[in-house]
Amino acid sequence: MPLLDKVKSLFRQNSGGKTVAPVNDVKLGVIIGLIIAALSLSGILEKYELVLLDEMFRIRGEQKVKDNIVIIEIEDQSLKMLGKWPWPRMHHADFLKMLSLARPKAVAFDILFPEADLEGDEALAMVAKEMGSVSFAAYFTLEKEPNTTPLDNITLQKMPSLVYTIKSSDRFLHASSITPPVTTLANTAKRILITNVPQDPDGSTRRVPLVIEFNGALYPTFSLQLACDCLGADIKDIKIQPHAIILPLKEGAISIPIDKFGQMLLNYNGPIDVFQQHSYLQIIQDYNRVMKGEESERIKRLSDKILFIGHAATGTIDSRIMPFSNVYPAVGVHATALSNILNRNPITPASLALNIFTVLFLGIFLGAFLKKGRKAVTNLSIMAAMFAAYGVLCYALFAFFNFWLNAFAPLLVITITYVGATVNQYSAIRYEKKIMENELSIAWTIQQSFLPKNYPAVSFLDFAARCSPTKHIGGDLYDFVTLREDKIGILIGDVSGKGVPAALYMARVISEFRAISHLHTDPASTLKELNDLVSSEGMEKSFITMQYIIVDLKSKRVLFSNGGHNTVLHFSKNSRKIEEIDTAGGMPIGVMEGVSFDNKEILVEKGDMLFLYTDGISESMNKNHKEFGLSRVKNILLGNCELKAQEVMQKVLDEIAKFSKGAPQHDDMTLIVIKAV
Repeated sequence: MPLLDKVKSLFRQNSGGKTVAPVNDVKLGVIIGLIIAALSLSGILEKYELVLLDEMFRIRGEQKVKDNIVIIEIEDQSLKMLGKWPWPRMHHADFLKMLSLARPKAVAFDILFPEADLEGDEALAMVAKEMGSVSFAAYFTLEKEPNTTPLDNITLQKMPSLVYTIKSSDRFLHASSITPPVTTLANTAKRILITNVPQDPDGSTRRVPLVIEFNGALYPTFSLQLACDCLGADIKDIKIQPHAIILPLKEGAISIPIDKFGQMLLNYNGPIDVFQQHSYLQIIQDYNRVMKGEESERIKRLSDKILFIGHAATGTIDSRIMPFSNVYPAVGVHATALSNILNRNPITPASLALNIFTVLFLGIFLGAFLKKGRKAVTNLSIMAAMFAAYGVLCYALFAFFNFWLNAFAPLLVITITYVGATVNQYSAIRYEKKIMENELSIAWTIQQSFLPKNYPAVSFLDFAARCSPTKHIGGDLYDFVTLREDKIGILIGDVSGKGVPAALYMARVISEFRAISHLHTDPASTLKELNDLVSSEGMEKSFITMQYIIVDLKSKRVLFSNGGHNTVLHFSKNSRKIEEIDTAGGMPIGVMEGVSFDNKEILVEKGDMLFLYTDGISESMNKNHKEFGLSRVKNILLGNCELKAQEVMQKVLDEIAKFSKGAPQHDDMTLIVIKAV
């Protein structure tokens, strides 16, 4: 049962055949608020909250960042010129020598070097030692299994842990093993930086862990360790509080909001190009100019900057999804995290208590304002105003104060409380509608009784027919009648209009038809008499289009007459083509008396097929208001001409359903398939 139906059942009871609302709208708001709060606590709504958070990032747009962080990308052009990845370590050694000209504040590789490259490792380690500011990457395997292998002394020295006693209630990310850089590089690195960046369940990257548990200790990750080094802070001085990591500094401590897993919510400033960027290849080219005695502004701009070196090439494993891009380099995630810490502007999520209070308050507040007896448009305006005001508040807190207050759950409470209150106020109307639906269901059963239950038993013909009204009842009809002189009649019709009037008209016409069909042996005469009877006592502005076929079972002769209806589709097995068959004249039944109708013979051979239909078949629409069209019907008949009549009919209906894709049926649909066997 849908959530709304469950909620409505709490506020309605049946008493004496009438629907009443035993609770007021304030109680309604409380109950809905409690339900939404429970869903929010369970985490079911989190993915929707995150979608709205992404949207707020996009609405806020790009923001300027300080130029103290520079990203050096290993992108497509660099790979094209320097060869496929992985490159020899000698390339990186030479590259660090080039960077050393600029005297950067720090250089951090967001690239793993776990395997030895003997010649290249020595060269790279030597340059890193000379610079004294180069950090290499390591990676934790995040699993719950315990690890008994201690870190070596070099790694412990280059990757110090926090002074913190882990408690049983802590839920920090847990690592089971580490992939460090080769020992030669670890020896000369300033730091070993943990590069783990887990993804959210939907594949996006919105958070970055600042600490990870390993072997009973907490280790800082890439951005936190690098921030401490750049700010001159000691990892050992960091304090961990329930919802924040405190980085003590002389000029004032930095408080970094974290969740229960020790993760910081990233405050993305825009796509990767908000940072100062240079490609690996550009640095090499500018270095060569410097060696020739030319000046390089690019090299100068690297002076005293924090340089990140990482992948940005198309299709690399480091590509991430974030609010501004679906191909955001992971090196940009680390750069964003460091920028958030250094500039003291990470996103601060609202506490769980505040989010739950907001949900309950809005439910009660709106319930109190929605008055019974007030015009529906007024209540709707109140709901819309509260909805808009809360949405603006959430965005303003985010855009101007970097504060994230849950938006989806409160907006859901506003919406469902309004709907629930409206349901309360209009319960009697819905009850009457239910009674009407029951009566229409009975009417449908009665109308179905007018349609034939069985097909005629004809050895050389195979039949299939279906009538599907757009509402409970409709104005389409079909019939099979047994006539004298070993003949049968096949009728299909479409009354103008829909619903009850069309159904009543259909019942009258089919009764009149059955009464006179035995009096004639050709279809034109039958339609003429039927038209005169219906027209003489007809309903104003009502008529019915109709096709009538009579089959002589002895001669196998097929006669056809049309009263303003669609053409008959005739598939010929010999020619493998479909012909649209019509008569020269014939108005719809019930327009005026004295109208004549024509007969036309259809030559039907073994394997041929006749397709009769109402316009609800060819004019079925999809959500874009495009019609199914007669050409699609013809293609289905051509493609399934070897099947039995019932199977052909089902193919047509299945293709219409697939085409409509959930769009409401806008007209009655009736079809008859006649296959010569």
